[in-house]
Amino acid sequence: MIYGEAQDSDGHTQPVASYEFQTSPPYVVALDAGHGGSDVGAEGVIQEVELTERTVDDLFALLEQDPNYTPVRCRENGENATSGERALKAAEAKASLLLSIHGNSDPYSEDSYGFECYPQPPGRVHHESALSFAQAIASQFGEAGQRLRGENGVRYIYYQGSEETGYEKQVVEISDDSVHEEETFGLLEKASCPAVLAEQCFVTSPSDVSAWGSEAGCQAAAECYYRAICAFFGTTPIV
Repeated sequence: MIYGEAQDSDGHTQPVASYEFQTSPPYVVALDAGHGGSDVGAEGVIQEVELTERTVDDLFALLEQDPNYTPVRCRENGENATSGERALKAAEAKASLLLSIHGNSDPYSEDSYGFECYPQPPGRVHHESALSFAQAIASQFGEAGQRLRGENGVRYIYYQGSEETGYEKQVVEISDDSVHEEETFGLLEKASCPAVLAEQCFVTSPSDVSAWGSEAGCQAAAECYYRAICAFFGTTPIV
């Protein structure tokens, strides 16, 4: 069954298939390091891409050690890719779960800090599973001492407008379970499996970067994501 379409690097449209999840391990987990290549993302104490690639490296290593999982990358370090290319990479690997890691920013204040993540919103095929995974991630970060933004660290995001008029971001708490016509992040819309985009910390906050964006901080974050993945699939963490 065809669920959606994505474009490859040559601009050709490729089908992205929807399929039943694996019922036994090893589960394929797609990891997306946000931004990449010439796109460094937000800039602050560190560049966002430093945080995303470092965390994905650490999480990839954890999953690789666990026989219950087969991690795949949506892009290689140093490279960029469109949201369609990333979604296609996950679909070709028959991923049962997709996690896209990002860093937040506030150019007006160093005081903004904390974690939030965005699952596929209501009305999408994999909404309920994505929401469950997002809640597991937020729970792990909360238990580890990171501030959870919003009601509980899980939110929905929509973009209003058009290419001609520009887009305006709308953040909605998960207590609003209504179906919105506006689209969410492109990668979440194109993913063929449950998908969550995480904003790990604020790269513009020295304290947040120290706790969650440094080498030790990214390792701690990777462990939170890993335990959330284990909770989602019902496996026992090996670390």
